[in-house]
Amino acid sequence: MNFASLVRHDEQSSPGPVVDRLTADDDLFVRMDVVLGLPVVNQTLWRFPGSVDVDTITALGQKLRYGRLSRLVTRHRGPGRAYWRYTPEAGAVAVQDDPVPAGDEEAWGRTQADAPLDFEKGPAWRLVVARAAADDSVLVSLIISHVIADGGTGAVAVIEAIHGLDYVPGAEPGLVSDVRDAADLLWTAGRTAVRIWRASRSTPPASPVRVTGRPAPGTDVSDAETAPNVTILIPQEDYTTAATTRGGTDNSLFAALMVGVLERSGRVSPGDVVPVSLPVSSRTLDDRRANASSGATAFVEVDPQRYDDLTAVRTACKDAYGRLAANSGAVAQRAVVLQALSKPITRRLASNVTTPLCLASNVGQAPDEFATLGTGTPGALSIRAITATGDPARLRDRKGGISGWLAVNDDQVMFSVSSLDPVRIPDTASLRTLVTDELAAWGISGKSWGA
Repeated sequence: MNFASLVRHDEQSSPGPVVDRLTADDDLFVRMDVVLGLPVVNQTLWRFPGSVDVDTITALGQKLRYGRLSRLVTRHRGPGRAYWRYTPEAGAVAVQDDPVPAGDEEAWGRTQADAPLDFEKGPAWRLVVARAAADDSVLVSLIISHVIADGGTGAVAVIEAIHGLDYVPGAEPGLVSDVRDAADLLWTAGRTAVRIWRASRSTPPASPVRVTGRPAPGTDVSDAETAPNVTILIPQEDYTTAATTRGGTDNSLFAALMVGVLERSGRVSPGDVVPVSLPVSSRTLDDRRANASSGATAFVEVDPQRYDDLTAVRTACKDAYGRLAANSGAVAQRAVVLQALSKPITRRLASNVTTPLCLASNVGQAPDEFATLGTGTPGALSIRAITATGDPARLRDRKGGISGWLAVNDDQVMFSVSSLDPVRIPDTASLRTLVTDELAAWGISGKSWGA
């Protein structure tokens, strides 16, 4: 999606501040953290030439503290949705004094993702700037709790800050507003629950899915890294050629690459049908939501013929988007119901919840403002979401696989893969081997983000 097109540059008359309450999607990430102990953090890393002005980047960070990211979750007594409280304390900006040792650039980025975030007390996001000892390049990390912003919100916030656009904070609710909201929440949740029940009785599964190789719950993962990531920067021409010569698109090749990495890990085998989760932004102009996306699911068979012909993968992705357009996502519907339930009930219902087996998030062309952070020079990007838990066993028990991101920037394709499976992909080294080997099978190579 072109997020730059969602930023309004002209002044519009406003009827006055509105109460911004958490949506079901926002609340889902709250419960991921509070109930499951699996907070999700969005992270973007930039690597700029040493000539860029660090003060320009830190000034941008200060502007972000007064924009749409300056929000924290606030609850009230009784039923009803939490609401957003706007405060500069939601964000933190820092410049690291010590240079990052040569060869430690990627490790530095991963360490930044583990910095504490608090979506109620703040900071809920952090921007840190450092220099690399190897070449004096400028490294930037922006981490954001997924509760307060998805990737689209983060991108729009950066664009607004660069252009000096004001963001009008939401109002605090009064008693009448809270009562009306509680009634609306219960009515909406009840109506959605009935819709889910009816659909379960009348709608057959979208596709037969056979997936093997689940991690053994008892496997010791105490020595595993938490959500290791590998980001490869590929010449755009090479990537596009690999897709089009096989009858595919950038997106279908992306899905095929993710399935290939999963297969190489031993998680799935030829003949399996892998549900590939495809996030889709639903953000619109003047959208105030923190999280505005839905998910399509492409059922991709693990078939060696995909290396010669991407038609089947392309069709699977097209069908997935078609199903999404025709029906509201099942996960989104469940989230609406969950928002009305108490934490103890949610904890019982979530006992068998799993994280995605294979997620492929295609960002598309990175907006110039986002790629440059207002410096006028595009930085090398690494985009990922991190499940920020200090206990790899929690990831193991949720039976996830891998998650990936694709973006185009400065004639390069950024291919980023993270492991959600500490059993089969326990560390960065093993993940790097899987990713490099899979790219080679398509005749593709690139360089690591930190190189």
